Amino acid sequence: MFWQNPLFRRELLGRLRSWKTMAAILAVALVSSALVLLRWPSDSTVDIVSQGSMLVFRPLAFALSLAVMMLVPAFPATSLVSERKKGTLTLLLNSPTTPVQIYLGKLLSNVALALVLISVSLPALAACYAMGGISIRNHLGPLALVLVVMAFQYTALGLWISTRSSSTDSSLRWTYATVLALAVLSMGPLVIIGNLSGITATVAKWLTAVSPVSALQQITGNQAAAATLGISTGWVEFLVLSVLISLALAVVTIRKLDPILLDRARPTGKVIGVTTKKSWLRGMAYLIDPNKRKSGIPGWLNPIMVKEFRTRKFGRLHWLVRLVAICAIVSLLLTVVAATGTVSWGVERIAGPLVLMQVALLLLVGPSLGANLISSEIESGGWQILRATPVSPLRIFSGKIMSVVWTMLLVLLATLPGYAVMSFIQPAMSGQVGNVIISLLVAVCMVVSISACISSFVRTTAGATATSYGVLLALFAGTLLIWLARGRPFGPIFVERVLMLNPAAAALSEMNTPGFESYNLTPTAWWIGALISVGCLALFAIRIWRLTKPD
Repeated sequence: MFWQNPLFRRELLGRLRSWKTMAAILAVALVSSALVLLRWPSDSTVDIVSQGSMLVFRPLAFALSLAVMMLVPAFPATSLVSERKKGTLTLLLNSPTTPVQIYLGKLLSNVALALVLISVSLPALAACYAMGGISIRNHLGPLALVLVVMAFQYTALGLWISTRSSSTDSSLRWTYATVLALAVLSMGPLVIIGNLSGITATVAKWLTAVSPVSALQQITGNQAAAATLGISTGWVEFLVLSVLISLALAVVTIRKLDPILLDRARPTGKVIGVTTKKSWLRGMAYLIDPNKRKSGIPGWLNPIMVKEFRTRKFGRLHWLVRLVAICAIVSLLLTVVAATGTVSWGVERIAGPLVLMQVALLLLVGPSLGANLISSEIESGGWQILRATPVSPLRIFSGKIMSVVWTMLLVLLATLPGYAVMSFIQPAMSGQVGNVIISLLVAVCMVVSISACISSFVRTTAGATATSYGVLLALFAGTLLIWLARGRPFGPIFVERVLMLNPAAAALSEMNTPGFESYNLTPTAWWIGALISVGCLALFAIRIWRLTKPD
């Protein structure tokens, strides 16, 4: 049985002994309990007829799903790639343990830990059931199945990406990017198609079943919001597609667990004859003047920023050209979304999904760039060389930050054509579009500054990347959970103050998205976002100054 699998026991016991696991368990327990305590009736009555308890059950269900998305993929995304880097994966594959046992041990141990996280919310779910208005058959049971299937799917996804990655931080980036794409961007084709019919519309509607949002909308009884976006699938379709995806990922991952397939040839490099006169002259030129070997850096340009672009995988010229091409394609797609969606749905209904897709794009790129600014230098040993150079801490600070800011601004350019089309269709929205762009700029500043600040405090790139994604998802998606519980238990003033922490909510309110039109978030949300960015950048600068000092 699976509990007799030695790998299962090693992985599970190792995770349960970690303080991070205990912190995650306590966080889930406190949040779920607080949501129920805020809504618990004071007159000792049970709500049998009305759906009052649904106002608590809905944000609780979304909070548990967000916890699974944030906490479950991290460990499997780094499991196999870290085993390969340490050399223990080769020992496992050459031991009597079969690849199927290795895969099941890692898969089931992570799912078992996810079940522990879900189980701490059972008292809160039982309290919702005791309040009345929800049932085990229609609400609690389907929610439990959805959460368990999400744990299986995201674990299988993380293990599959881990077998194909060369480092833990890249595996984390691709895993969280894929999870975010499955959860949010999978609903994009439905927004593009709109109310049209045909095979394309059918495929777009079924793609929404990949996202847990479609399942949660049906379980929490929020069919009105689902109908607004045209979502017609429910939790049954989500379970079927998730099981099929998990099985497919399991098959390809197990087939990849082979010592020969996992071997990666080292680059041979260039063979240079060292005995020739030309090689001798080349060596002398390099020792005397490095600028004869490569073009020099102008005095007005920050050398740290140039170093980041030249050494970062996605900073070289060919990757920047690819990024420009991708942004151009995304711009065309967003233009199609704005044009077709505005004609099919109307400006008010298309604006909300458009903003959410753009924020999801920023969250995909931002943490992967900002989270490795300092942590990767410390982990690789490059920081010791960097602080031995005559470059001041201020130059290091500005060079590191601007290397990410320029890339993020390039990504942000992909959002402009869609709004231009919307302004052309409805000229009265020009002022609102300008406010939305300002909100997105504030979101860029927050993503870059928070990721960079975390990178300076976490000594490993994988830990900094996972922490950055977790903090940003909690900030951008967690505040929307408070918005879901508006009215009861949270009042309108409290919800408005919480939404001021989220520049995406400010953009939604400017576009009069249903549910956000009553909140006045700008310009206060911009000032709060700017203060958060300045505070994080100040901590980042102080941390760089301290790290440059002698030990």
